[in-house]
Amino acid sequence: MSYCAKCGTTLEENNSFCPSYGTPITPSASSAPVASSAPSSPQKGSRPSGITLLTLLEGIVSLFMLLAGVGVIGISIFLGAGGWDFIPEEELAEALQQIPWVSIFTSVQIIAFTSSLLIGIGLVLLILAVIGFIMTWGLWSGKPWARTISMVLAVISILTGVFSLPGSLVSVLINIALLYYLTRPHIRAFYR
Repeated sequence: MSYCAKCGTTLEENNSFCPSYGTPITPSASSAPVASSAPSSPQKGSRPSGITLLTLLEGIVSLFMLLAGVGVIGISIFLGAGGWDFIPEEELAEALQQIPWVSIFTSVQIIAFTSSLLIGIGLVLLILAVIGFIMTWGLWSGKPWARTISMVLAVISILTGVFSLPGSLVSVLINIALLYYLTRPHIRAFYR
């Protein structure tokens, strides 16, 4: 019978990681339990390649959100500054009146409403991009909160995806795989 050199947990012969803390098992694992009142924290190892890939994907998505947010705000500024001049506002309002649900906006200036809506969407995209960059940094540097947030977001995506099946089947499967991967012992060990 062998025990983990870090925490004293009993190990099976085929274990390559400690079942309690995820530390790699070395051939020099102690044959007697460690007599310590508090287990020492495992040493951070090298970043797993799956985490590197996950981090790069998060960074790319955040970059696209940043570019989209800047682009949408730029378009709203262009439109608010007279970019609509190639289509007179009266013609635009008349064309939009033909759409049934738009008729409720007859008293609202279409250009001002559109510009305000686009600025709001752009600001939301910029905020999401900043949050994404913070998550990228946390995942890259092994911060435990980044793993926890990623797992919570995966669970939320799975639960919301279930309501739009079968169209979201691929998304649900990807999030299940991500959740499984983030609970592996060597991943848990990296984020301790």
